[in-house]
Amino acid sequence: MNKTMLERIVAIILIVLLVMIGNPFMFWMPSMMLTVILVVIAALIFAWIGFFLTEKAEDEREVHHRTHAGRTSYMSAAVVLTIALVYQGFTDAIDIWIPFTLAIMIVSKLIARFVAETYE
Repeated sequence: MNKTMLERIVAIILIVLLVMIGNPFMFWMPSMMLTVILVVIAALIFAWIGFFLTEKAEDEREVHHRTHAGRTSYMSAAVVLTIALVYQGFTDAIDIWIPFTLAIMIVSKLIARFVAETYE
């Protein structure tokens, strides 16, 4: 399995976990223990992605791709966090925004790396 395929699989698993944690459409009623387990698994995956998954650059081109991906994910997160802060100012129900923000950060980084590696 190559790095790109691994990144896509991890992103899909992460999105599924975050939807299960956020439960935006109230399609199931998890117990407290199951919710805690899902949050711990998601936190471990976030830590693994953030610190270990493909963070070794082998040449200048890969360094450039990782830098570009980091900037893109940072800017996406900044936009979503700004929207979350404005939303929080008007309502008290912001439970879904934290997992949503984390998902946007990771997925936008992976998309930016894929585009940079494919078209540059």
